[in-house]
Amino acid sequence: MCCMPFIHTSEITMLLIRAISVTGLVFLTYCSFGQTTQTSKVNTSAAEAYFKVADAIKSGDGEETTAWQVLFGTPVYQMMIVGRAIDTIALKAEMRHVFAPSTSFSQAELSAKELYHKSYKDNRSQLENYIAVLHRPGIIDSAKALLYPFLPVRLQSDSLFPALFYLNYGAPEATGYAGIVINDLFHSFRIDNYKFGLLTAHEAFHSIVSVAFQHALKKNINYNAADFNLLYFLQNVSEEGVADMIDKSLLSKKGSPVYDEVKQLTSNDEILSIQYIKSIDSLLKLSLTSEHVLQQYNGFSDLANSFGKNGGHIPGRFMGTVMQKEKLLPKHIIAVEDPISFILTYNEAAKKNGGKYPVFSKESIEYLQKLKAKYWQE
Repeated sequence: MCCMPFIHTSEITMLLIRAISVTGLVFLTYCSFGQTTQTSKVNTSAAEAYFKVADAIKSGDGEETTAWQVLFGTPVYQMMIVGRAIDTIALKAEMRHVFAPSTSFSQAELSAKELYHKSYKDNRSQLENYIAVLHRPGIIDSAKALLYPFLPVRLQSDSLFPALFYLNYGAPEATGYAGIVINDLFHSFRIDNYKFGLLTAHEAFHSIVSVAFQHALKKNINYNAADFNLLYFLQNVSEEGVADMIDKSLLSKKGSPVYDEVKQLTSNDEILSIQYIKSIDSLLKLSLTSEHVLQQYNGFSDLANSFGKNGGHIPGRFMGTVMQKEKLLPKHIIAVEDPISFILTYNEAAKKNGGKYPVFSKESIEYLQKLKAKYWQE
């Protein structure tokens, strides 16, 4: 699963995840962008083509059609178009409104998406300089330095490090999933100015671990089964629980470009997480005695909305923090793609903490072991 480093999983992010799956961009990534050289991992073609479109709109010299064709021909836009994760007609209207020559408008006249285009317009010079920085040799070493302490050695290789795509996402968000990372250029620029590589490290974790999770599963399983949806939900909780250990301590400090947002989204973490942990435990215990319990939940989204918040950040972040405080997070990292390991290690950490926090019951653990035996390769 992917996620932003601090924002809830948005509709566009879920559409992008679906688009990645539908288009099979993982194949494109490994074949076209999966070389071991670092500069080959960075693809800014969509961001560069975006500014060419802006120029064509502003000049009105008849080159706009060609500029749009180039933009929509970039890998990330091809993926979004085929996966129906973007409305190209709306995008054209928004950009024309913002970048048209001699256009005068107030902030109040612009939609949220148009305001975000204006951020690109107002900061273009800095963003183009940032694009040049992204192509410097060795640039992704900064992300690896932040990422690799949270991955086992077997997953620390250039061949597994994802391709990084930069574009105007339409919001300050990013996505890491199935071998690629898609970063909003402006959002990445702001965070990299604060701590270079932090956003990419978080999303690269999701990208790498989601692939490892898929490889660990048995072949020919039913991905629509109710109990697999539960396993996948727990995997999201587990991923967010570790990924948030990469960036949250830094992003929650004063001076962070997203300080206010992080503080708002992490408020009441402990209270909410304790409630969700207890609810998940109840669900697991009931599932042990009846296979029909999970049938009432309509897929992954229903489980995620009922037993967690912000795409698994809650309770995952709290559980990861408890493990980290008790110095047990490295124990889980050995099997980082295994959500059952995440829960077992949390249980150990919560008990070591002195009983302050809830633990998963013996019945829940028994059910989880059965779930793992059903779907996990030996």
